[in-house]
Amino acid sequence: MDKNQALSKAMALCSRREYSEASIRDKLNLWETPPGDVDSIIEQLIKEKFIDDLRFTVAYVRDKIRLNHWGRVKIHYMLSMEKVKHSIIDQAIEGIDKEIYADALQELLEKKAHELKGESNPLIKKHKLINFAQGRGFEVELVLKHLKEMPAGF
Repeated sequence: MDKNQALSKAMALCSRREYSEASIRDKLNLWETPPGDVDSIIEQLIKEKFIDDLRFTVAYVRDKIRLNHWGRVKIHYMLSMEKVKHSIIDQAIEGIDKEIYADALQELLEKKAHELKGESNPLIKKHKLINFAQGRGFEVELVLKHLKEMPAGF
């Protein structure tokens, strides 16, 4: 694909949703865009604000907390897999609203506790809730704090 076609296609993609620089770079390489053109296309997309890794990361963090109920640990890991710089990830994670984050964890724990109604041993139930929340990327200390605040027998 020549430079102008690749640029147009990348602009069209970026106008529909947020992409990281690395994912657009991967797409350009997939489209067999010459390596020299890839760098200039990326530069132009950044210059014209089609790509902004911080904007992408903030949107990603917000969506994963609200929609997927993921914790900081999993979000950080997944953004690392997207090849986003750690400084940008840290900046976006610092901006997480504590109340929204706590609500996401609380909702996750309540839903899972409801699924475990048949479990009679409270220690096993608590262990399963902790493991589940950790698997979703929530910090153990925060999970334990929320479990203490849940009503007895949850």
